[in-house]
Amino acid sequence: MKIPIITGQTASGKTEIAQKLIEDNENLVVIAIDSRKIYKYMDIGTAKPKYPYRNNYKMIDLIEPNEQYNVGLFFKNAQNEIKKAIESGKNVILEGGTILYLKCLIEGLSIFPEPNKELLDSIKSKKTEELYNELLKLDKKRALRIHPNDRFRIERSLIVILTTNMSYEKACKEFYKKPDFNYEVYILEIEKEKLYRNIENRIYNMLEEGLLNEIDFLIKKYGKDAIGIKKTIDYFEFIDYFEGLKTLEDAIKETISDTKEFARRQKRFLKQIKGKRMNYEEIISHLNKTTNCLY
Repeated sequence: MKIPIITGQTASGKTEIAQKLIEDNENLVVIAIDSRKIYKYMDIGTAKPKYPYRNNYKMIDLIEPNEQYNVGLFFKNAQNEIKKAIESGKNVILEGGTILYLKCLIEGLSIFPEPNKELLDSIKSKKTEELYNELLKLDKKRALRIHPNDRFRIERSLIVILTTNMSYEKACKEFYKKPDFNYEVYILEIEKEKLYRNIENRIYNMLEEGLLNEIDFLIKKYGKDAIGIKKTIDYFEFIDYFEGLKTLEDAIKETISDTKEFARRQKRFLKQIKGKRMNYEEIISHLNKTTNCLY
């Protein structure tokens, strides 16, 4: 039996589909595939489902906005939530558009041992060029696949190699974990013009719902450099506004532009995902009529 996943671009209507399914099945459990809805207190800007629908959701409000989270934790936690729902006799669907999270559920993931603090401190203290040269010596094959200025991937590769004492490729195979479940992926298709209208309308609706108050609260509580704030569209664009460095109009324009660019990136990545590409009505109809599509 395959578990349905509803995915698509931001503001395309994924959450609305999940809410319609909840109305038809109040015991339905929805697993959020979203790297931003995991943050507490970031409700409006991440477009979290409103109550009572939120009661049916899992993988929301997991950590504080200044705390770290990663794909390995998501892979483990999401599958645990699926298991618990199934064991309690409930139907399950997954909904969201974070591509990295989506891919790990479908394809599996290499989960490496945790590095020690000394190694992390040593890597952080070195220049990117120095780290890249070290990677060339340890694993030339891996190094040649990475741009010399891509510090994130260089650091990650070195951490894996030095922690496991293996080449990067061998470590990926050695520590690979296959998915616990099989999925049927539904990719929500939407016309670009309609999507862009949705994006613009959603941002203005967020402002009416109190987005600025939410951001102000978060900055005062956690500081503007909290990872959840500075890495999340609909939040970081307004930091300069609160510091008097940008007008509200400019912040709104930037947010709309960033969201549209994010949607374009999602579309490119979603082309690589195998699934049933349908519009809003088709997905609703298919999931309602196909009784065995729910686990």
